[in-house]
Amino acid sequence: MSTTKVSTTLTEERVAEAKARVGERGFSRYLDEALARQLQFDRLADLERQLQDEFGPVPAEVQRRIDEMEWAP
Repeated sequence: MSTTKVSTTLTEERVAEAKARVGERGFSRYLDEALARQLQFDRLADLERQLQDEFGPVPAEVQRRIDEMEWAP
């Protein structure tokens, strides 16, 4: 996979905390992985909207059972 250099503005405190966790050399990878997770979340939200448009909302009883399920961390 190819990479590209970008310029962005980030909160100073968050940058410091992230660099403290992953080091200066791991910072770009950390941001890239966070971006990948957010994009995956956004695609899932898009899919949820599409499914609701096509099939309607999740029935309350089904949603209640889902909410009560234990999910792996």
